[in-house]
Amino acid sequence: MVIILCGILGSLYLGCITNTVEKQHQGNYMETFEWRPTACAPKFFPAEIAAGNFIFDDETSIYIPGSRVMHNGWGNWGAAHIVGEDFKPIPVKLEITWLSFTENKFYSGTFKLPEREMRTLFERGFTNWTGQRKEFTKLNVGLAPKGTVVLWIQGIGWSEEIAQFQAQEVEYSMKKLKPHAGEISQQQYVKNRLGGLPDNIKQGISTNPNFDTWSTLYQTKYKWLPKLSFADEGSLQEILVENYNGENYNVKNTNAILQEYQNFAPPRHIRIKWTDKNQYKYGAKIFFDEAEIFATFRTFFVDNKANKADLVMEVDKYNSNLHVFLINENEKIELIQGQIKVYTRK
Repeated sequence: MVIILCGILGSLYLGCITNTVEKQHQGNYMETFEWRPTACAPKFFPAEIAAGNFIFDDETSIYIPGSRVMHNGWGNWGAAHIVGEDFKPIPVKLEITWLSFTENKFYSGTFKLPEREMRTLFERGFTNWTGQRKEFTKLNVGLAPKGTVVLWIQGIGWSEEIAQFQAQEVEYSMKKLKPHAGEISQQQYVKNRLGGLPDNIKQGISTNPNFDTWSTLYQTKYKWLPKLSFADEGSLQEILVENYNGENYNVKNTNAILQEYQNFAPPRHIRIKWTDKNQYKYGAKIFFDEAEIFATFRTFFVDNKANKADLVMEVDKYNSNLHVFLINENEKIELIQGQIKVYTRK
């Protein structure tokens, strides 16, 4: 089974067209873009790529770096080797095989990519926190338990999901994975690698969350919009929103993404910057409690069947504290379990 989810932000900035380089191939012209492949795995579910490639229309390919234990976090950039041409065409297929250490299983799959949607995203680019239009520079492959594969397109300050796929469990030779490691069993290799991880990673692995998290919970999206309100006068300057499904954006207050309700996964972290009526500068970092934010979103959108909601961050009149609420016309629930830090800026 293959599930393809188009990028949720595709309707924004369609008028922005990037300068691309065209090169001739077999009598045709292929549009090319400057990007590099990378990969990631959840922090407490490390993975190692056995073989991974993006395949182009002419059957040439570029490999996906990952010949080490990855636990860099869902949606985060991993290794990005400088290989091949700087400018590359849009890949048409993804083939990937990896070892999931916490499950002691190999997964593998070959997936057709949504080439047209990817070209639109590369051409569109994004507008960053300075108000400048930037181009996407990474295609990031996420590898999660139970064979979940997610592909993001990313630039500095922006990550957008392209597609999700389902790989299958396979048998894979340790000799093929590590040809120079001598005779070692898969079980012993996994044990050795897990034993060499930092203590905080090992501790997190020992309290494994549900293996279905990445294919179900994190991929569920709701129509919501972040908003900032003030007990006294103030003005939002910049906001960074990082969602649980690996998408994020870091933008100015005038960015179109803040003007229209979009389907997003619940937020994991939000950072805001604002000025008060006297032009003093402040900022805040909000780290949401996972259980609380998912339960609150379910209450709103599933139990009470809300169509949309505002995630409102209310700043007190002293600019020293804020409270966070999920609000619509019928109800208002405060999120109290997360961590909030308010600070002054220079």
